[in-house]
Amino acid sequence: NIDSVGIITAQSGVSIADSIFHTGDTNTAIRFPAADTFTVETAGSERVRVDSSGRFLVGIKASQSVGFVHRLQVEGTDAGSSSISLLRNSNDSSSAQLNLAKTRGTSTGSNTIVQDDDNLGEIKFRGADGTDKATEGARITASVDGTPGSNDMPGRLTFHTTADGASSPTERLRIDRDGRLLIG
Repeated sequence: NIDSVGIITAQSGVSIADSIFHTGDTNTAIRFPAADTFTVETAGSERVRVDSSGRFLVGIKASQSVGFVHRLQVEGTDAGSSSISLLRNSNDSSSAQLNLAKTRGTSTGSNTIVQDDDNLGEIKFRGADGTDKATEGARITASVDGTPGSNDMPGRLTFHTTADGASSPTERLRIDRDGRLLIG
């Protein structure tokens, strides 16, 4: 028992049975509910979980498969609890950004050049079909459209939709590296 006020310094780890909470707000805590898992709780409810596979879960206690299991998962029952926002505050014409990138490298931090037709990023739209949430209804894909080089990345955008009765999207529209709009 320590009856002093201040910071405790430990030479190695600090053992905690279940949770860390503020004495004036006991329904807000950092908890350790299972091996290799920690959670953050506010107002007595779990808000964030990092599970044993390193997945960051918001609004859910177990990972969900949406095509496959993702590292960041946000789930809720309304727009506020099932959305992600990016906001930039600056007195200029710049906006917030969502950046998707690809390399041909095989390890974290690689910078190996991509090749013609490599996908640089995709936005996939899926819905529950009564079985799972794996089937795509539509997709937007950005791909390399030519030979890349130093500060030279020719690209194209393709838009895909899934026909009624089908289970995978088909390309319907393309904007190529020369700015041509190709339909069908």
